[in-house]
Amino acid sequence: MSMTLTETQGFDVGRRIFSAWGADEATAACVARSLVDSDLAGIASHGVLRIPMYHGFVKAGWLKPENRPEVTKDLPSTAVIDGHWGFGQPAAQLATRLAMEKAQAHGIAAVGILNAGHIGRLGEYAEMAAREGLIAIVMASGGRTGGLMAPYGGAERVLSTNPIGAGVPARNHAPFIMDYATSIVAAGKVELAPDQNSPIPEGWVVDAEGRPATIARQLMEGGALLPFGGHKGYALALLIELLCGALTGAGCSERPDRVVKHGLGGNAAFAIAINPAHFTETDHFYESVDGLFDRLKRVKPAAGFDRVMVPGEPEAAQRLQHLQAGVTIADATWDKIAAIATQYQVGLDDLRSH
Repeated sequence: MSMTLTETQGFDVGRRIFSAWGADEATAACVARSLVDSDLAGIASHGVLRIPMYHGFVKAGWLKPENRPEVTKDLPSTAVIDGHWGFGQPAAQLATRLAMEKAQAHGIAAVGILNAGHIGRLGEYAEMAAREGLIAIVMASGGRTGGLMAPYGGAERVLSTNPIGAGVPARNHAPFIMDYATSIVAAGKVELAPDQNSPIPEGWVVDAEGRPATIARQLMEGGALLPFGGHKGYALALLIELLCGALTGAGCSERPDRVVKHGLGGNAAFAIAINPAHFTETDHFYESVDGLFDRLKRVKPAAGFDRVMVPGEPEAAQRLQHLQAGVTIADATWDKIAAIATQYQVGLDDLRSH
């Protein structure tokens, strides 16, 4: 049985289940909203299909839904947040808001996060800052136990997929929103595939022996994702690992084998916020941003394209479409979510199947 969920229905599914796991009302709502927003933006790999994975983390004992993030170090332009192994989204939202507040006063600020669960789609936090007229750069690693990606020239997992997101506000256009993993494909598109026997393109993954993998399950059987762009993606992934791990105190990848064997999947993260008004005249900043976007829009499209888009526009278009039509959840994913709901006596009968 598949489901087509409206925004409200998707939110209610997550909120009810997370509350049943022991999360307080604010935490359950925060995580549910994050997942639904990802689905609306067309980033299904970070949508409600993450619920079964989060349940695995809870069953493994390390993800503690009742725990809340705490600011453990607070200086004028920097801070560190301990997630206490609760859900990652509340920690990342707190870090982003704190960095934004500090940047408003000091021009630029940075906040580190350690000991947090999966923080979700980084574009969410970039959008938070851009809506307030600030620039944001957000990145995440897997901390000490992270690791699904091989280094350039290697054939075994060491680094996490180490995504990076960024947002830049505009006045006459939608903001620039960048968000991508440094692996050639997001881990969720492989490890969370409804059918683990699904074929995958050659070049995404190498198997446990270092050979090109062609089936999704080969990643979870000891394989490794590959960095995008060869040595360039690897270098960016390594920089993110150092900033999120070494700089925050969360630690860098040491035991990537534990990701599969022990169901680990938390995040360390690093968020930077910048206030353009501390660097240039605000009007001049927006004139430059909008002027560049205008020029990009006038570029003749290449074969196969109808126009040039600014990063963030495809997700905005997807959001409009899904707000109208709803989001369809694959049969296998919905069956897993429904089974978890039943296990925790969470009623979903008021959500109609399609």
